[in-house]
Amino acid sequence: MDRIECTLRKWLSGLFSVLLLILLFPGKVFALETAEEFLYNENIYYQINALDEVVITRSRASVKEAVIPAEIDGRPVTEIQNNAFQSRTRLTTVSLPDTIQRIGDYAFYQCTRLETVEIPDTVTQIGWGILAGTPWLENQPEGCVIMGNQILIGYRGSDSQVVIPEGTTAIAGRAFEDCESLMSVSIPSTVTEIGGLAFSGCSKLTECTIPEGVVSLGEYAFNWCIALQTAEIADSVAAIGNHAFVGCSSLISVKLPSKLTRIESAVFLGCSNLTKVQIPDTVTDIGSDAFYGCLSLREVTLRSTVRSIGARAFGECTSLEKLTIFNDSCQISDSAETIAASSAIYGLRGSTAQTYAQTYERQFMIAEPVPGDVNENGLIEIADASRILLLYAQVGANLISAPGAYELLAGDMNGDGILDISDATQVLLIYARKGAGLE
Repeated sequence: MDRIECTLRKWLSGLFSVLLLILLFPGKVFALETAEEFLYNENIYYQINALDEVVITRSRASVKEAVIPAEIDGRPVTEIQNNAFQSRTRLTTVSLPDTIQRIGDYAFYQCTRLETVEIPDTVTQIGWGILAGTPWLENQPEGCVIMGNQILIGYRGSDSQVVIPEGTTAIAGRAFEDCESLMSVSIPSTVTEIGGLAFSGCSKLTECTIPEGVVSLGEYAFNWCIALQTAEIADSVAAIGNHAFVGCSSLISVKLPSKLTRIESAVFLGCSNLTKVQIPDTVTDIGSDAFYGCLSLREVTLRSTVRSIGARAFGECTSLEKLTIFNDSCQISDSAETIAASSAIYGLRGSTAQTYAQTYERQFMIAEPVPGDVNENGLIEIADASRILLLYAQVGANLISAPGAYELLAGDMNGDGILDISDATQVLLIYARKGAGLE
């Protein structure tokens, strides 16, 4: 009886999971996601994921051939998980079917007898160092090693200038790691992703332009590129991983993308020569240690969109003379190390910036927005008037209770304490007069 009850409970639990998936994703068919592993061909383990697909999870040390079929028990094989065949020193052959889409980090790392590899062009995601430490990789011709859906997984050679072939779709993690001869690299616009540690330790790399089309830049991507002086990052990049430029001690300037929403932890930690950085108005959060130890950084403005500043974000920035924080309710990590003691903090009256400055005995100055510059781009233009009208309409429709403190200060042209049509009209008049050369 207990056994029947246990079975019934498992069945009901599984049914509930499937029903939940159906409710969340109507129109799709899912199988029950399970942690249970199954054995294939006596030495390869797999699981069934929530999409009713087979995922290869690990292998036995005795495995000699990883010839993976397109289907197992009628389900397509779509993924090789992280470390699935790592350090399998007897493995000599890998053959993957065209159903495979993803290969995880270090999947075949340090397989010291692996000489035959077949990976189809259906693979669109390749993790870090999947074939590092294998004879197969060591026997490849000099130049960029590309496989799957035109993914560059490694570089063999000693050229100082490298042109990545047109049509390459991604640069996998660790692809150029510790390439000490590399001084410049040309990345084609077909690349959409640059993986973690991709150029880590390239000690002679002096410049790099991330072209339009790249969407993400992985963690540690350029860490310890000690000769890197400039970094131009295209506006298409929406995410830059943590520690991406850590230890780039020669980096002087960096152009951040306009779509960036967060500056991750320790992105510029130890960039001791970084003198100037412009934070886009899309950024909402500054991660911990983001600019820690940027000894040459002199001035930073955080627009009203920035909601939080993490621990030690501007710690040890000993030359930072002016840090402007325009969000009156920005959450600033409550520590003396968050902002360098030498920095004067500029902010709105009664703001959290003022509270922080008073708590840690820092110089505080009232930041005065430019009248009319509601969108904080340094110009007075039609977009500012449009923003005032939008806020006026949102308040009138009870969509928001009031405009933000910065928006009110910058947009209240007549000083009556509200934003309305008359304020927008005054902004348009200033814009028109400037355009006509009258101001």
